[in-house]
Amino acid sequence: MPRGRRTESVFLNIPFDLGFEDLYLAYIVGLTQLGWRVNATLAVPNQGRLETIIELIEESNFSIHDLSRIELSNGIPRFNMPVELGLVLYRSHVTKGRHRAYVFERRAHRAQRSTSDINGIDPKIHNGTAKGVMSGLRNIFRQPGDVTTVPEMLTSYRAVRMKLSDLRLNAGGAVAVSDVGVPGSRARIAGGIAEAD
Repeated sequence: MPRGRRTESVFLNIPFDLGFEDLYLAYIVGLTQLGWRVNATLAVPNQGRLETIIELIEESNFSIHDLSRIELSNGIPRFNMPVELGLVLYRSHVTKGRHRAYVFERRAHRAQRSTSDINGIDPKIHNGTAKGVMSGLRNIFRQPGDVTTVPEMLTSYRAVRMKLSDLRLNAGGAVAVSDVGVPGSRARIAGGIAEAD
């Protein structure tokens, strides 16, 4: 028997820059296609940012952390993703596992080398592809009666991807993912939260 509408949400800890655009669209489209609300730090100002991140984590039942972009930026390592993962692991500990964390990575074994304290959490390897992200999400969030397939998710992803240039033109340049709707799920992202209607 298919489940009713989900109320659970997922905290999404990923880069939101143009270099990661294909994968962040895959995460957002995939999660909303599977019926999840996405809590993300899009458009959260630096002032009070940590407090907002903690609130989003507390509002979420699950977290996804893509560690594939922990690298040097202008000669300085960026540690935002591991810091947010650390906050989530503490949340999981104090809630006795009611908050579940999932790690994604581009290459096998890299996360265990760069953040060895997470050994025991098997990262989903996406190989830097939208299909890899969708497959990982589908494997994690598969529910009895849920017939959403990776090819269907990829079809929605491609439809959103095709809209980006028009959205950029209408927006006068760069387009935020918050301007994109997900076909088939009537999803939207507003104020850092994506919801499937």
